[in-house]
Amino acid sequence: MKHWHKGALLLAAALLLATALPAVAQDDEQDELSELLSDVGETYARGYLAPLISGFGINQNSGLYHTAHIPNTGLTLGFAIKGMASKLESEDKTFRVSQRVDLADWLDPSDPGYGEEGTIVFEGPTVFGAEGETGSVTAYWHGIPVYEAEGIESLVDLDYVPLVTPELSVGGIAGLRGTIRWVPDIDAGDVGKIKYMGLGVSYSPNAFFPTLPVDVAVGMFQQSLDIGDVIESTASSYYLAVSKNFAPLTVYAGVATEESSMDVHYTYEDDGETTEIDFSLDGVQEKRTTLGATLTMGLKLNVEMNMGNMTNYSGGLIFGF
Repeated sequence: MKHWHKGALLLAAALLLATALPAVAQDDEQDELSELLSDVGETYARGYLAPLISGFGINQNSGLYHTAHIPNTGLTLGFAIKGMASKLESEDKTFRVSQRVDLADWLDPSDPGYGEEGTIVFEGPTVFGAEGETGSVTAYWHGIPVYEAEGIESLVDLDYVPLVTPELSVGGIAGLRGTIRWVPDIDAGDVGKIKYMGLGVSYSPNAFFPTLPVDVAVGMFQQSLDIGDVIESTASSYYLAVSKNFAPLTVYAGVATEESSMDVHYTYEDDGETTEIDFSLDGVQEKRTTLGATLTMGLKLNVEMNMGNMTNYSGGLIFGF
C-alpha cells in the first residue's frame, strides 16, 4: 500500500507542477540549461545530461494504458490527465568521466606534461544534482594534476523527474483504440520551452475469444519531446497488458520493451570562440514491468508502478472510457 500511496502523492505533485511551470517562467529568451551547457564541451555534457534522457524517456513510456479492456460495441471516447515521475537514485545525482588525451590540447607549451599523454577527468553534479555544488575538469600527468577548471552547477535539485500530459483516446471498433498525447509550446522556466507529442494504438482480441478469464491487449506508442532549444527526444514502447475487473476496481499488469533517445544541440563558448556541439544519447531502459489499478466512481482514478532500470510512478484522472 505504501507504493500506491506514494504514487497518488506524486500524481498530485505532478499536476500541481503543470500549473506552476508557466508561473516561474523567465523573461530571458535564452533558457538557463542552454546557458549552462555553453560553458562545457561534449564529454562533460554527456555525463551531465544522462539522467535527464533516462528520466524523461521512461516518463514518456509510462501510463500508456489503465486497463486491457477495449469495448467492441461502438465508438467510445476518453480524456485523461496523466502524471509521471521517475525516481532518481544517488548515482543519478553526480557523474564522473575520464579519458586519455593529448595534454597539448589543455596546457600551455611551458607547462609540465605539455605534448604528452595524460588523463582528463570530468566530474560534478548532473542536471538534477544537489544545489550549491559545482563540477570540475582536471587534467593529470603521471597522476599529478596539471590543469584545473571549474565545471557547471546543477540545473535543479530533484528526487523525481516529473512529466504531465493530457491524453485523448478513441476506441470501441474492431477491438482497436487510438490515443494521442499533446502539449503545445509552454514555457517551463529554467528548462526553456517544452513541446510534447505522442501517438499510440492498442488492440484487444477478447471479442474473438470471449471465454478468456482476463482482458488482454497489445499496443505500441511513439512519442517526441522537445526541451528548450537544446534537446529533441523520442521514445517508443511495445507492450502486452492483461487486466481483471472487480467492480469498481480494475487491476492490471503488463510488460513492455522500449527505447528512448535524445539529440542535443548547443553552442560551446571558450575564450571568445564558439563551437557547435551536436551529439545523441540513448536511454538506459529497454524493458519494464507494470502493476496498476483503476478505481471507477463516475470518473476513473488510476495509479501504477513501473519497474525497470528506474522505478517510475504514474497516475491519471480519466473521463469516459
